Amino acid sequence: MDSTGSTGFLVARGIRRSFKTAEGTLEVLRGIDLTINRGEMTAVIGESGVGKSTLLHILGGLDIPSDGTVEIGGEQFFAKNEKEMAAYRNEHIGFVFQYHYLLEDFTALENVMLPALIAGDSVASATERSEQLLSDVGLTDRMKHRPYQLSGGELQRVAVSRALANNPQIVLADEPSGNLDVRTGERLHSLLADLNRSRGITFLIATHNVDLTRSCGRVVKLENGLAGEVING
Repeated sequence: MDSTGSTGFLVARGIRRSFKTAEGTLEVLRGIDLTINRGEMTAVIGESGVGKSTLLHILGGLDIPSDGTVEIGGEQFFAKNEKEMAAYRNEHIGFVFQYHYLLEDFTALENVMLPALIAGDSVASATERSEQLLSDVGLTDRMKHRPYQLSGGELQRVAVSRALANNPQIVLADEPSGNLDVRTGERLHSLLADLNRSRGITFLIATHNVDLTRSCGRVVKLENGLAGEVING
């Protein structure tokens, strides 16, 4: 599948990923072609174990494909060395996972500040931006709270704010509402859609949630290790 041509912001070609098991080689991804244009909000769907998380991890440089290439913003991602890839991830790619992965000893504000501080921003600049991000997601009164003092929905909103800390070019979200109840999940979906519309943030979201796919402009289905476009109606 490559319905948008080769001029997209993120272009994956022939992505394969296999794993060695006791029974032999397990081929999870068998040649994924995928193009994401800047500003799109795209859902990746498919049954459990089909490779949605594996694909997102590869596109974000958290895993290396067995074969294939990923180009982001015109740059060949896997041509970079490990240090360059880590720097690129921190500065240009935001991640939101099913579990928030916040640091328990840090406040919500401090958790959001971390990516900016790692990128070399001053404490003053990181603080100002992080306060604005948390305010934007409705957590003005929760900035000084630590993760154990926050609800599941609040934790994920902090995680979304952290993903946006360095003005990423794309946010990869892996089952972001998977641990939330239906109502809280709906609020998170609305937040992501609002961020896409108001800020033009590019989202690629792996999900089982049908309601979340309805807010996405495109839906890509993984099946038998390959990707196909789904009409979102």
